[in-house]
Amino acid sequence: MEAIERIESYTRLGKEAFFNDPLVQDGTLFRLQTIGEAVNQLPQELKDRYPEIRWRDIVDFRNILAHRYWRIDLNLVWGLLEPNGDIEQLKKSVQELIQELSS
Repeated sequence: MEAIERIESYTRLGKEAFFNDPLVQDGTLFRLQTIGEAVNQLPQELKDRYPEIRWRDIVDFRNILAHRYWRIDLNLVWGLLEPNGDIEQLKKSVQELIQELSS
């Protein structure tokens, strides 16, 4: 959850700031990589309970960020970050998951 919230704070100034600030890009990409690594460590039975989340895509994207960083398309990354984008949906699912695990 912290990684998602940091991404939100890095990108709160919008698309133009994201595309024009390498530090914002680096911070965002690092946190996306952190999310992918965390997802990779989750037990499969937990992931199976949330089939609406594209778990494999998250891990695959992490692998691109870590090992094929020269292939990163910032337009694609921004698409994940837009309102109602994948990161927002992931945040909602993570909030549900945390609530479920804590009860």
